[in-house]
Amino acid sequence: MADPADLRSRLRAAVDALPAGLRDHVLRVEVEAERLAHIHAVDVEQAKLAALGHDLVRHLPGADLLVVAERYGLAPDTVERQSPILVHGPVAARILARDYAVADADLLAAVDCHTTGRAAMSRLEKVLLVADKIEPEKLERYPEWQEVHALSRSDLDAALLRHLDLYLEQATERRWLLHHRVVEARNDLLGLDRGA
Repeated sequence: MADPADLRSRLRAAVDALPAGLRDHVLRVEVEAERLAHIHAVDVEQAKLAALGHDLVRHLPGADLLVVAERYGLAPDTVERQSPILVHGPVAARILARDYAVADADLLAAVDCHTTGRAAMSRLEKVLLVADKIEPEKLERYPEWQEVHALSRSDLDAALLRHLDLYLEQATERRWLLHHRVVEARNDLLGLDRGA
């Protein structure tokens, strides 16, 4: 894997080149990820690097995201083609692996699933996903997510489950397609046997 200091420097440069609003979001997520990492015994440096890399392509229009996804060997499914924003995490993970020489599987998985979650998430994956949802500006836009923030102080699984429940309520109201990983993540947190 790339030298952590060099990787941090390169990712900070990439984040600085993002549109200002997205750049500021990434930096707020980094702060939240560091806070959650301390609370939940997750490697702080790993959490910060994941936060810096999670939205490298979030600013691209949907059609461009699909093109980049295919360039990095991804085959977006029907739901992702309808909502291309869902592939920005998987694309960012591939960019980190190929262009930044990141070999840390847990860090790459965290970036990959930070939008949808997935079954059997590691603590780092949970930290990044929750941090992405509870950074201060998102809490201003979605005050109902304050409950997720409060839960994150003591129970990462409960915070993630509450976020997924709120997301599913919103998706149902707005008639969004559901990505299979969202459902799998929730079922896993509820302790349902995925193999049954």
